[in-house]
Amino acid sequence: MPLIATETLAPNSLPYEQQHQVYCGLDTMVTLEVFHALREMRPRLPAIYSFERALQGPYLEIMQRGFAVDQLARASAARSLQERIDGLQIQLDEFAMAAWGRPLNPNSPAQLKDFFYAKMRLPEVWLSQKGERKLSCNREALEKLETYLYARPFVSIILSIRELKKQLDVFNTEIDPDGRYRTSYNIAGTETGRPSSSSNAFGTGGNAQNIAAGLRYVFIADPGWKLCVIDLEQVEARDVGFFCGCLFDDWKFLNACESGDLHTANCRLIWPERHWTGDLKKDRTLADELFYREFSYRDMSKRGGHLTNYFGTPWTMARHLKIPLRLAEDFQDRYAKGPSPAYPAIPRYWAWVAQELQTSHRLVTPFGRERHFFGRAGDDTTLREGIAFLPQSTTADRMNLGLWRVWKKMPEVQLLGQTYDSITFQFREDADEAAIVQRALELIRVELVARNGRRYIVPGEAKVGWNWASRHQDGKAFGKGNRFNPDGLVKWRAGKDKRRRGESATTA
Repeated sequence: MPLIATETLAPNSLPYEQQHQVYCGLDTMVTLEVFHALREMRPRLPAIYSFERALQGPYLEIMQRGFAVDQLARASAARSLQERIDGLQIQLDEFAMAAWGRPLNPNSPAQLKDFFYAKMRLPEVWLSQKGERKLSCNREALEKLETYLYARPFVSIILSIRELKKQLDVFNTEIDPDGRYRTSYNIAGTETGRPSSSSNAFGTGGNAQNIAAGLRYVFIADPGWKLCVIDLEQVEARDVGFFCGCLFDDWKFLNACESGDLHTANCRLIWPERHWTGDLKKDRTLADELFYREFSYRDMSKRGGHLTNYFGTPWTMARHLKIPLRLAEDFQDRYAKGPSPAYPAIPRYWAWVAQELQTSHRLVTPFGRERHFFGRAGDDTTLREGIAFLPQSTTADRMNLGLWRVWKKMPEVQLLGQTYDSITFQFREDADEAAIVQRALELIRVELVARNGRRYIVPGEAKVGWNWASRHQDGKAFGKGNRFNPDGLVKWRAGKDKRRRGESATTA
């Protein structure tokens, strides 16, 4: 093998074929030099690095196996999505013809800029993209334009069309000749530790983590097998409560999470003036009463609480939930920001994260994952990233650990996917279902222990069925009434699922 002194190599001095060899060699050797330099700085590899290397086993197995696809259901889903897109496009064109006398292409940035900024004369939205400031009509810009009354119907339809087209791409994407949808997972694909996914090395398949729940019925168990999905219950909220307890010895929020019904418990604390009974079932009925328009008190607790936990502003809450600003401000005052809030530890958690970012520019999760923040420590964007990083990263590593345990200790099951806070696998229909599901639930349980000795476990919930969607599906996913999916997932209870694969809706 020839030795090439790259430090004295003149550009274009080698034949074309050798240039590529030198390029590949530099790629390898520079990486090796960096590795040796890092090993001198840290002789012992971090545990989280070794853990991610260990995850190659289960993820390679998932990537190689793939997910079986029901071809008829796939074609039906694609046809249904296309019909919805066409209907929305007709509606958008009718609006556009009335506004500027010609149709509007929702995927043309040039047309959208001309329409919103030149024709409608709305304030221009400039965003920084890869360090360059640009006039934009991306999702973030459109959501800002949606606050203007006359722009709202256009923005709503455009965003709906774009979202449906993303889902349509899933079903129009080529799958492998054996009828399986294979995804390429990048274990270190995100800063939180959550793997990212995309099309596989052969250009087929796609991102299996971003498929709408209502369209997952296309993905099925293999003949003679049954699916099991295990997800973590209210995991990010529980983690926020655990951090508040560990940092400030305030366990109020975690106690609410572990009460059995977090959102009803929140309602009791946020709106104490309501006539709560103390009985969880009766209070659930009270919490389901309307708060504003279609939102119940419980809806507000669930969605508003999650947004507030991550330092969302009242303006952001009002825009996303389509409620008046004063209601959003009142909710956040009652929840965390006011003089006597339900959860005073949450603002203290925000302040603690801000202090860590300003003093060390880094955060470390309970699993030892360390992240350095290179943005300005005093910037709200950096602060929000830090506030969200700890629960999101803890969730990702907890789920990955459960995935690895199932792969290592349950050879009788076949892993099919991981979607952040859940894993999916299949088992033989003639196997002992109760034993398999209970064993998997045990392996998913990851215990953390606080300094005061309090033990903390996020419980898992199992669902079983023969396709990847719920048995009863929300009609919003299909643009019409609710859909009954007899082979779909139902909540697992030992010995309760008496269905057989392929039963009709009338016999299920």
